Amino acid sequence: MAECLRAHPRPTLSGLTNRASLPLALSVTLGGIGATLLIGQMYLLATIVTDIAFRHHTLYQEKTLALLLLLAVMLRALCQAGADSCGDLAGQKATASLRLEVIEHLFQVGPVGLSHQNSGHIATTLSEGIDALQPYIARYMPRAAAMVVTPLLIMAVVLKLDIWSFLILAVTGPLIPLFMALVGYGAQSIMDRKWTELLLLGASFLDMLQGITTLRLFGRSRDSVTLVAHMAHQHRQSTMAVMRVAFLTSAVLEFFSSLSIALVAVAFGARLLNASFAFQDAFIVLLLAPEFFMPLRNFSASYHARQNATSAFKPIIALLKLPALRDLPPTTRPSPLPNIFTLEINDLRAGYGKDEDTLKGVSATFRPNELTVITGASGSGKSTLLRLLLGMMPPRQGSLSLRLTNGRTHTIQDAPIGWVPQRPFILADSISANLRLGAPDASDELLQQILEEVGLWNTITALPNSLQTILGENGAPFSAGQIRRLALARALLGHPQILLFDEPTSDLDEENARLVASCLARTVHTGRISLAITHRHDLLEQAHHILHLSQGRLAPMERSAA
Repeated sequence: MAECLRAHPRPTLSGLTNRASLPLALSVTLGGIGATLLIGQMYLLATIVTDIAFRHHTLYQEKTLALLLLLAVMLRALCQAGADSCGDLAGQKATASLRLEVIEHLFQVGPVGLSHQNSGHIATTLSEGIDALQPYIARYMPRAAAMVVTPLLIMAVVLKLDIWSFLILAVTGPLIPLFMALVGYGAQSIMDRKWTELLLLGASFLDMLQGITTLRLFGRSRDSVTLVAHMAHQHRQSTMAVMRVAFLTSAVLEFFSSLSIALVAVAFGARLLNASFAFQDAFIVLLLAPEFFMPLRNFSASYHARQNATSAFKPIIALLKLPALRDLPPTTRPSPLPNIFTLEINDLRAGYGKDEDTLKGVSATFRPNELTVITGASGSGKSTLLRLLLGMMPPRQGSLSLRLTNGRTHTIQDAPIGWVPQRPFILADSISANLRLGAPDASDELLQQILEEVGLWNTITALPNSLQTILGENGAPFSAGQIRRLALARALLGHPQILLFDEPTSDLDEENARLVASCLARTVHTGRISLAITHRHDLLEQAHHILHLSQGRLAPMERSAA
């Protein structure tokens, strides 16, 4: 089997719009309708003012036009609100889709592929990083379309009314994006630096929280706080640098738009004094001139959202470029297979990256109702074998299969698997929530039965809130041995047909190791295949078979030699 299952098709920033094409198209369409209503609104306003000022009409005589003007204003406001809502919906839909895609890909990468990645980087990318893309889709994309549509509609009307005003707008309009680009040329590098500092800040803060006990023991907690504070200050400075560029860009836009409107007004003033131009046409153009630059203003306000999204998108792509080492795990737990006869491992070879094989042709057979213990020194390949059994990585050669009593074979993933890791993951939640992590529908009666089986029920009922007692992230108030037994109970709730243990007695004192070993032995005679990986001798008395892994090869081991 190939080391990497597939190359993940990487999305592009502009391609994110395809994930929410319908609401985005509605946003752009409503924006175009709003631009048309804007022109009609200005025409009605200019007509009403001209009739009252020069034709001596009363406001009552203009009631029809006034009602139409009010209707145009209301419809335009509704179109703008609808366009913004559709833009927000598009942003939420696209970012939710991307976040799900990244999470699914991380599941495919698996713990092995993520072992060299920083958890803080991943958490920041999945939260702030993907959230930073929403303004790009919700605001930048619709405003980029409006920056083209609205000025073209206005210029078409102005061209019909006055060629000189058209030329002024045609010349000054393109200058604004040009000077904005020149002013903001260095903004992208500032954005990149800002996101790099944010990722480092998140990673450093998480590392400090995870290692706070060690830092206090060595008297380095104050140094870590100082480091995080320094990084936060750097991030704050980068944010202010981005704001300076944003304000400078806005100042350039305001200067050129004000200058252009002034040129149009001066040109009309001279011609109106000479009575060489109709007031109504001049008034319409003057009303439309600021609106010609309004989409440019809006685009300028959202342009930095694009730069921010470009910087935030880079670590997202970096995660999606990680090679997928396994298929996406099923959404439902597999049903038990009838009458499993053996679990067979045939000529397994496996390794990491371009390194040589860690396992070199491993073969073995495991049967139900038997506990097999695999021993070996650190680095001999025990964890690699366990990862292969759990489907966390593919083998380079060989196969793992389940053979039924009727002779049919299945992959190991077709059967429910239970796993008790060396350091069980404990939620900062109630005991019942931790137990129901893999079996959410388990009843309290079943929880009691399993907890009695692992010898924890009396301990838990002695707690003030029993099963509803809230545990800390490290399992407090339970000891290390009790946490292992809690993890065993959680694994048993899933009714596994294959039960795997990773160093179940490591780091435990003799009494706790004995309790865990006896609990493990009681779970064997239930028709399941049990396999324990260890480098200690606590489990050897309970084992039916002992295998020794050395230099990537597996061989039977006599109990006397152990």
